[in-house]
This record gives sequence, structure tokens and C-alpha cells, in this order.
Amino acid sequence: MSSPAHAHSGISKALQPGQAEAGGAEAVRRTVRPIAQMPLVVLRRLAPIMRPVARRIATLAPLLAPSPSPLPAGVRAGTAPGASARLLTLTRAQVALASFLLAVVLPTAATFLYLWLVAMPQFRSEARLVVRGNLETIANSGAPTSGNGVPQVPNSQEARVVVDYLKSRAMVDALQQQFDLRRVFGVSGRDPVFALAADASMEDVLAYWNRQVSVSLESLSGVIKVQVDAFSPESAALLAAFILRQAEAVTNELTTRNRGDRVLQAQAEERSAFAELALVRTELEQFRNVQGTIDPTRSALNSFTTIAKLRDQRSSLNTDLSAARARLDEDSPVVRALKERLRSLDEKIAALDSALLGGTARPQEGSSANLAASAAIEMRRRMAEQRLQRAEAELMDARAQQAQKQVYILTFMAPSMPADRAFPHPFLQAAAVFGILAAAWAVIALYVTSVYARSR
Repeated sequence: MSSPAHAHSGISKALQPGQAEAGGAEAVRRTVRPIAQMPLVVLRRLAPIMRPVARRIATLAPLLAPSPSPLPAGVRAGTAPGASARLLTLTRAQVALASFLLAVVLPTAATFLYLWLVAMPQFRSEARLVVRGNLETIANSGAPTSGNGVPQVPNSQEARVVVDYLKSRAMVDALQQQFDLRRVFGVSGRDPVFALAADASMEDVLAYWNRQVSVSLESLSGVIKVQVDAFSPESAALLAAFILRQAEAVTNELTTRNRGDRVLQAQAEERSAFAELALVRTELEQFRNVQGTIDPTRSALNSFTTIAKLRDQRSSLNTDLSAARARLDEDSPVVRALKERLRSLDEKIAALDSALLGGTARPQEGSSANLAASAAIEMRRRMAEQRLQRAEAELMDARAQQAQKQVYILTFMAPSMPADRAFPHPFLQAAAVFGILAAAWAVIALYVTSVYARSR
């Protein structure tokens, strides 16, 4: 996980003397990008100036077309016959030359003069970073394989999220809280074509941000390249450093949110299972206190043992009673004593049986009702203990996976302090504008020529 100290070190490095530009191809691409937009921008800016010129040309259109009627006699009577006619009639080559001058040369000259005299210089700061973490196994035969033969590629989902975030409205809002983007990119109205308007809406600010900041992801290596263009070297370096800090913040937030969900769920399940087990144990303790026994099952076994002994005594007593009746009279003291003892044993056995079966007002600790209640509470206790064990195992596994799936930002190229301007280059960009307009003019001229040739 990236620390704030690392972000601070990135900002401090941004103020050191600059590193070299990335590559020739990349520099050409970034140089040509505003060139493609320049003709439309220049023509839109020059539209108010060109409208009066166009109206003037429209008023002179009859003079540019060939006249089929003979010239007046006064014209032919001049000192140079045909001179006035040549002044009033232009050939197709002359019309083509005039259109080339108006459509190609004039915009190119205006572009060159604007870039040379008016356009403010822009400086570029570059930084490179990579999203590091564990590898995800996906089905990709072209990717490198792990030890078990499963293809693996770098985890690029978080990297794409970071790239999209740096281009989003949320990034612009975060920047707006730290910097005044309208002031940073506005340059006090000195560059009306390439600067940001002072009254620009947030949608315009977002579009301008995506024009001045290039964020790209290399799919093979997973490297994120950030290039920031601003009107001063300090602004470019500071903006690039802030972009790195925001990338680290969004990566940390994604790690905490996505990888922490399972841990939070496991912790909630563990707390619920522990609370359920504590409730069942409290209920079991109250049940034992009311019944006055720790184990109702053992109490029931003791009661059954006592009943079995009493029944053995009753059987022996019946044998003695039968022998006494055979020798003595029914009213003899021995027979009456045996009968009394037999009746006492029957009462004890009946009382114990009634207590075990729940026939008394207060059942004994070993009664069937108490056994059923105790068995139900014991079953709930065992189920609660098993649930707690599963929750603890799930929590340990979630924490282990959280440690394995840590994702963080690694900045291996800190923002550089540019020394030379990256834009404009008046000669190169004016040549590009000339080439684009000349190609468009040639296509239109060929079409007009073909239409004129077929109409004759």
C-alpha cells in the first residue's frame, strides 16, 4: 500500500530538473494531436473576419465570370483594345489560384502568425506507474503459465479502473478543490484558442482536461503513462504529482472496499454465532439451576437403578409372603408385616415411576419432560458451537486471502520538471495545416473541374 510519504516524495521529485522526453514516436504523436484540431479552431476564430471578405467576393462574382456578350463600343474604342476585357474576365487558372490563396495560404499564414506571436508555450510533465499485486488465473493461452499449468496474466482490472478514474468528472472535482483549473489553464485570456475560457462550465473543463492530460495503459506490461500539458513547468509538474496521489488514493479505496467485503461478512457471522452460543449457554445454565442438577440424563439413570432395586426387593418379599401364607394364618402378625412392607414398596415404586413419567406437579430432575428439554438445549448448544467454528475458519481464510490480494501503486518514473516547451512549434504545425488544407483543396478542385468538364 502506498503511503502519504511516498506521495509527498513524488511531489518533491516533481520540482527537480526534468527527465528526457519519452520517445520520438510519442513526441510526434503528441505534437500532431493539436495540429489535427488546429484548422477547425483557426477557421472558427477567423469566421467573423472572413464573412465580410466573402460578401465582397460575392459582389465581385459577375466580374469574375466570362461575359458572352460583346463589350461596349466605348471599351473597344480605347487605346488598347481588349485590355479592359482581360481585366474584367479571369481564367480558370486565376480563379483556382485565388481560391488556393484564400482557402490554403491565408489560413496557413494566420495559423503560423498565431502560433508564433500569440499562442502561449505549453510544457509537458510525464510520469509512469504500475498497479502491482497478485496474479489472477484466467483462460488465456498466450499468457505465461504458473507451476500448475494454469495461464496467468497481470491483474489489470484495477489498472483500468485507475485510468478511467483519472479521466472522469470525479478526478476533475478533486482537482478543483485543490487548484483553480480555470485559472491554471486560462492564462488570463492571452491565448483564446488553446487556453480554457474563464466562464467555462464543468463539462467544458472536463473536456479540456482530457485534451491536456493523456492517460494510457499498456496492455502487455500494465504500465500507466501520464502526460500533463500546462502553461508553466511548475503547473505541469504539480498537476502530475497530484494525479499520482489521487491514483494511489483510489487504489487504496478499491483494495479496502473490494477485498475487505469478505472479511467484514466473516466478522459479522462470527459475532452472530458467538452471540447465539452465549444465549444457549445462559439458557442451559438457568435450566440446570431450576432443576437442581447438572446432568438430567444421569439423574434419570439413578432413578431407574433405584426402581430396579425396589422391584427386586418386592419380588423377594412376595416370595416370603407366599411361604408365610402356606404355613401361617392370614391374620398372623408375620403375614400382616409382610403385607405392610409390600404395600410400602409398591408406593415407592409407583411414586418413582410417576415422577419419571411427569405425572407429578413438580417433575424430578430425571423426568422425561426434563430429559426432552435438556436434549433440545444440548442440541442447540452443539449447533451453535459448530456454527462458531465454521465462522472462525471462514474469517481466518478471508484474512489470509486479503493479505494475498493486496493491490498497490508503484511509481517508477516520478513527475519531471520540463525545461523545454512541448507546444507550439510554428513551422512544423503550420506545415501540417498547409498539408491538410492543400489536400482538401485539391479534392474539391478536382471535383469542381470534373463537374465543369461534364457540363460543357
